[in-house]
Amino acid sequence: MHMIRRFAALTVGIGLVGCQAPQVDFSKIKQPPRATELDAYEVFVGKWTWEAEALNADEKNKSWTGTAEWMWILDKRCLQGKISARSADLSYDASGNWSRDPRSGKYIWSMDNNWGYPQKGTASYDSESKTWTMPFNSVGLDGTTSHGKYVMKVTDKDTLDWHLTESVDMLGMFKKLEMKGTYKRAK
Repeated sequence: MHMIRRFAALTVGIGLVGCQAPQVDFSKIKQPPRATELDAYEVFVGKWTWEAEALNADEKNKSWTGTAEWMWILDKRCLQGKISARSADLSYDASGNWSRDPRSGKYIWSMDNNWGYPQKGTASYDSESKTWTMPFNSVGLDGTTSHGKYVMKVTDKDTLDWHLTESVDMLGMFKKLEMKGTYKRAK
């Protein structure tokens, strides 16, 4: 039995040595060109104010207001932003990033708020209608799992109209929250 353990240990040791990663030649690794599809994010760059209506909220908390600011970072490969939101009884701040996965070609985004709740999703852009569709998974403001979708239409360079639906289930059958609003570019 003692010999079997020694042999097993020796075999594992030899196997680990043989499994070492090869030396990386960083001179052969190059930054890929920036995807022109990222230019579609340009409309968001700047400072914004916004107003929204929570369609299924109590009367006191139907009205929401806030600010947002988006800027390019990382060689214009990532859009970074901050958003503040408030109603009569609640407020939160969030920050996040929008980018594009170079392997899949999908737009990707994530937000985290000062309540500790993350939101993560993908996005698609219809250049004909100037509309972004952004499905996501998150922890909702109620602290439970949420599945939702933002639809944001670029009305003009200074106006973005949006609609949010957030549900308990992935099919959207059991709605938690529905909001609609407008971003206006800050002057």
